[in-house]
Amino acid sequence: MAFDYEPALGLYISVDPGYSNPFACLWIMPVEKGERLMVLDEYYQRFRTTPENAKAIAKQHQEMGHPPLRMGYGDPANPERLVLLSEVLGIEVKGPRLPVRVGQEMVRQWIERRYDGQPCLIIHHRCKNLIRELKNYREHEPGKGNHHALDALRYFFCGWLGA
Repeated sequence: MAFDYEPALGLYISVDPGYSNPFACLWIMPVEKGERLMVLDEYYQRFRTTPENAKAIAKQHQEMGHPPLRMGYGDPANPERLVLLSEVLGIEVKGPRLPVRVGQEMVRQWIERRYDGQPCLIIHHRCKNLIRELKNYREHEPGKGNHHALDALRYFFCGWLGA
């Protein structure tokens, strides 16, 4: 399945910062006039500082040949980390403040199939951690559980749709 990059729609990152828990970052691209989304890539690391993660994300972005980033979203509980990411990546990284259940509902709606049977959310096979977390997700436990890439996806929807 191939899609063309639509510059007017942009490319986004969304992060769930962590240290002991993984720092998760997803690259997300709207396609088909924003009616579908592609998760193109992920970054998932533990025991690295936010500056180390920011530099690694910038390097991965460049190495993968992704188009320029439009904006980022992340955990609003960590505003200092989002500011640091903004400075290193050269884009604004916002922390959308919507209840967890609202974000979960947004993710659920995009996981469902469209009227034509095609998926609304397409996840590249290299996003192994996001796929694993989606398969194993049962309940949100703040600070616990294995849902870091999934939280990054939730922050994206809260920012992109809820802003």
